[in-house]
Amino acid sequence: MSVPPPSVGVTMLVVDLARLMRRRFESALSEVDTGLTVGEARTLFYVWRSPGQRQAVLAENMYVEPMTLVGYLDSLEAAGLIERCSDPTDKRAKLIKLTPRAVPLIERIDVALQSVRSQALEKIPQEGKQVLENLLQTMKDSLLQDVSREKQK
Repeated sequence: MSVPPPSVGVTMLVVDLARLMRRRFESALSEVDTGLTVGEARTLFYVWRSPGQRQAVLAENMYVEPMTLVGYLDSLEAAGLIERCSDPTDKRAKLIKLTPRAVPLIERIDVALQSVRSQALEKIPQEGKQVLENLLQTMKDSLLQDVSREKQK
């Protein structure tokens, strides 16, 4: 039996790209001196993007296990960058909010993100950047539909 040589294909390209971008982001974070791990910086970014979410919703939106998120939140809370507040509609749930102390770090995280994005997209023509973003979003949406269907079963 003859098996054709494997093609890299979109799946491995996206997996490799994600790993490379994470590595570059980690490097860029160290250059802007946040003192945060990639996971902590990502968590802070998500809280900034959608403040006041419940921990469980935040974990789901970040595609991490709730226990993984708790570790990041514990570190960020100990550093005075976030606070956990009781949800007025459910006292057992906690809402996550940034503290004013987080603002300068958010700005540095954004600089790191911009640096990685610029490097990754530098050889892509301007008109192709929006097309790429749209295609990647379509891929993500397709995969999320599968996740949604799995949860409904």
